[in-house]
Amino acid sequence: MLSIGEGKIDMFILKNRMFSLLAVMMLLLVGCSDEKEIEGSVEVAKNSTEDHAKTKVVKDKLGEVEIPTNPLRIADVSGSTEELLFFGFKPVVSSNTDIENPNAFSPVIINQLEPDTVNAGWYASEINIEAVASANPDLIIAGARHEKLVDQLKKIAPTVMVPHDFNAFQDRFEFIAGIFDKETEMDAWFTDYEKTAKDWSEKIRTITKDETFAIIEATPKEIRIYAATGVADMIFHDMLLPKAEGTPEPDAWGGKVTSVETLASFDPDHIILMVDSTQSIVDDNNVWDSMKAVKNNHVYRMTSAKNYNYAFTAMGKRELIDELGELIVKE
Repeated sequence: MLSIGEGKIDMFILKNRMFSLLAVMMLLLVGCSDEKEIEGSVEVAKNSTEDHAKTKVVKDKLGEVEIPTNPLRIADVSGSTEELLFFGFKPVVSSNTDIENPNAFSPVIINQLEPDTVNAGWYASEINIEAVASANPDLIIAGARHEKLVDQLKKIAPTVMVPHDFNAFQDRFEFIAGIFDKETEMDAWFTDYEKTAKDWSEKIRTITKDETFAIIEATPKEIRIYAATGVADMIFHDMLLPKAEGTPEPDAWGGKVTSVETLASFDPDHIILMVDSTQSIVDDNNVWDSMKAVKNNHVYRMTSAKNYNYAFTAMGKRELIDELGELIVKE
């Protein structure tokens, strides 16, 4: 009996030793795994830090500028936030504000920015330098109108000044792509956009044939006929729709202010009418009412705010071209 009990005890001790050995081995394996994970995390962080520490020299409107190769906190006050988002960067500061409410970001990007993104004021106005500094950026992208502010901005972080104003969309897009070596991504955007514009052009021309178009903005006091920039560029340059005879040569903004009376000698087949207020100068106007497009119900209304918020930037243009196409075709 005693030998049997001793055998059981020996077996019990042997099993405990085996379990203990297995436990130690498992702890060693977990420890090695954790150590490798830690080493991996440290290596990733090290590489990220090293990438951020690297710099390169780019050329802007004022000369050469040394900037981080991989900036992590970009302050954009040039109006190029949409292009940066398209390229995979989320600015910590933006000046792409809503044309109707400068205290809010453009409706195109408002849901794509982080909640704590700093609003530095509309890019076509004098931006808030204190707001820019508060975000602690490692790179600032300034606009063509900010030359007098560049020295102040450079005290905050390396500053690149875009040489193209917001209405020179393609030139500005190409410049931003060049800074970050994103030409391939930009080319893909243009391939997609140009195909979409061509598709809409064909659909529209199937209906309208060689009928002409005009882009008119109406306010309570005046009208402006556009030949270029914004929606006019999209209609005449991108979709290649015929421009109405008598469209005036544009000013720097792409259009020309004129009186309603001049419309008596300007008679497009189709009009895209941009108007924001509930009343405009063309309301209850005999000259306007006598126009061919008006009588044939070929007037396509949109807001001026939609033009300024969407028609000058990459993501907005891509969205708006479908809206314009659908607006014309469904009428």
